Amino acid sequence: SSARHIIAVEPLLYRRTVAASGAFGATAATAPGQAALEAVRTVAPRGADVVLEMVGHNQETINEALDLVKSGGTVVAFGVPDDPVYHFHFEKFFRKNVVLMASVYPDPGVDFPEAVELLERGQFDTEGIITHSFPLSEIQKAFSTATEYQDNVIKVALEL
Repeated sequence: SSARHIIAVEPLLYRRTVAASGAFGATAATAPGQAALEAVRTVAPRGADVVLEMVGHNQETINEALDLVKSGGTVVAFGVPDDPVYHFHFEKFFRKNVVLMASVYPDPGVDFPEAVELLERGQFDTEGIITHSFPLSEIQKAFSTATEYQDNVIKVALEL
């Protein structure tokens, strides 16, 4: 079955606006923190069934995911950690009986052919996701654009 409510939590207003337009499948978009908690509680008073943490490089996002998920719900951590040890609200995780799953990397032999097939069949559209493209010779500019969120970037592609 598919999700009825998909709430994008995004700190950058321009990205939140894109997400709220439904371009990426979200049914709503909100800022992090209290606004996210209120947005989730509006459609799911007990909390979200599943929360995807896709930020990484930030210790608070995994804990915010624990705030948003319902008791017995699932948090999937895609975000890449910077530190070997995180301040993690273990008591909240334990008392809510949350399932925590890590998802580190794709299996290129399986996932990439499936992704290409979805693209070829038109079942996944990259329109709006890849907002900037650079030749490999401009890799530094590509990284700067992406990491500094320049020019309303969503995702950057390198041309090989």
